[in-house]
Amino acid sequence: MKIINIAIASILIVSISYAKNRGIHVVKEKEGQKYYLKECAKCHHSGKIGGNMATQEEWKELLENSAAKLIALHKGEENTTEVIRYLKSKRFEKEHNKLLKFLQEFANDSEDIPTCI
Repeated sequence: MKIINIAIASILIVSISYAKNRGIHVVKEKEGQKYYLKECAKCHHSGKIGGNMATQEEWKELLENSAAKLIALHKGEENTTEVIRYLKSKRFEKEHNKLLKFLQEFANDSEDIPTCI
């Protein structure tokens, strides 16, 4: 009986560990996801929600010209000082392409929106 209880406990522990990972989306653009989670997720939550706010082409337009349109959308909103600072930074210039690909991966017209594990 003790062996069966140990086996059941082991199965439960493995199941719980696996369940914790189910919320993570399997994405192609892992670097872009990292940038999104660091700079955008605190307000826009997961890429599934934030990326879905625009089409692939709209994301391209929002992030072109040093993200001028995206900055304009954030101006006057509460708690956007940090994101505007990020969008105007050299770091954003370096991360731009990866972030764009990640957002387009979750865009509302994407044919292959990532799913949970």
